Amino acid sequence: MGAQNKLFTRMIWLIDTVYSAGHIKMAEIDRKWARSAYNDAGEEEYGARNLHRHREAIAALFGIEIVCDRTTNEYSIGSRGAMDGDGARAWLVNTFAVNNMVNLAGGMKDRIIFEDIPEGARYLSTIVNAMKEEHQLFASYQGYKRAEPHSFLLAPYCLKVFKQRWYLVGKPEDHPEESEPRVYALDRMKDLVATDKPYNMPKDFKASLFFQGQYGIDRSITKPEKIVVKVTNYDANFMRSLPLHPSQVEMRHDDEFTYFSFFVSPTYDFIMELRKFGSKLEVLEPASLRKDFIDEIEDLKKLYTK
Repeated sequence: MGAQNKLFTRMIWLIDTVYSAGHIKMAEIDRKWARSAYNDAGEEEYGARNLHRHREAIAALFGIEIVCDRTTNEYSIGSRGAMDGDGARAWLVNTFAVNNMVNLAGGMKDRIIFEDIPEGARYLSTIVNAMKEEHQLFASYQGYKRAEPHSFLLAPYCLKVFKQRWYLVGKPEDHPEESEPRVYALDRMKDLVATDKPYNMPKDFKASLFFQGQYGIDRSITKPEKIVVKVTNYDANFMRSLPLHPSQVEMRHDDEFTYFSFFVSPTYDFIMELRKFGSKLEVLEPASLRKDFIDEIEDLKKLYTK
């Protein structure tokens, strides 16, 4: 594990440890670190100096404050409410917590099954550090439509996870005529290294606005529209427990069906997400999308009745 990866892992470990404890003293942090599976150097303590240095880095990178109550000398997360309400932060900490639990569990590893995640996460600390320093990356990238990888300078804007894959949003600096940033899958990166070349991060760029009205990372259609579907009451439970999109609204239900509306771009990714329900879901609006589903059904019928 490289030095940057070790530092990144150590900081996430600290967040998880303080967050899980609620309130914790330095001596307990030292004790837990000495027993941690991530303490591959065999350190006997985390160290107050490391703690204070990493607190500053955590605040800068993740927007998470680890505060100290001087009356009790206990550390805690400054705003647990903000932490709990932020999906990205919660996902990051929860993912690490599960991995940490499995590493500590020893013989339990064969009894906990994870989904395979395509390669690409190894570039995360390089990207996060480049975003923090506002330095360009030199990327070697091979999309599925290219026979060979191509190399270029890239200004990293933000990271996003979608369906177990990491994606980087960035602007290719070798093509100044392009005003819009692009989306790159990290598992299709052949190489990615930091440079000392600076870039100017647009002050008006917000990741949430870049993907607003979109499903996943597909931005082939940027204009969202109202989509209405009806789904069997049984399958509606899955949509309630894990909404397909933040705009999902449950409109009504009857004895057989529940009706949902979305305000989202009808991209290929979103259409495929609806299709996974098969005959359990019917598209009602808009008429153009309903026709697309009818055409797809006809094509499937032809395919299976040859």
